[in-house]
Amino acid sequence: MIRLLWRFVLQCIVSGIATARIVLSRVPPTAGVARMTFGPMSDAGAAVLGAMVTLTPGSTVIDIDPRRREMLLHLLDITTAEVAIAAIRRDFEADIARLFPERPP
Repeated sequence: MIRLLWRFVLQCIVSGIATARIVLSRVPPTAGVARMTFGPMSDAGAAVLGAMVTLTPGSTVIDIDPRRREMLLHLLDITTAEVAIAAIRRDFEADIARLFPERPP
């Protein structure tokens, strides 16, 4: 739990700096939508993951489909979508899945 919180704060700082650079660069950002699959976790876990992604600057979760285990993300810089998704998986997904394991039907 502490590790997840620490990673979240660190990711907010790093993403905040990246977002500020985009805004201050005077070059219009290439915003877009990306689809991200996520591992097994409860519906509450998917909601927490979505909230953490949305609270991270530069990204917003538009939709969560728990049955298909997919999130639709709006990213301020779509050119770095693979990097952003990899960071979400690395920093948030595994810890949230441990905190909110999938329940059998």
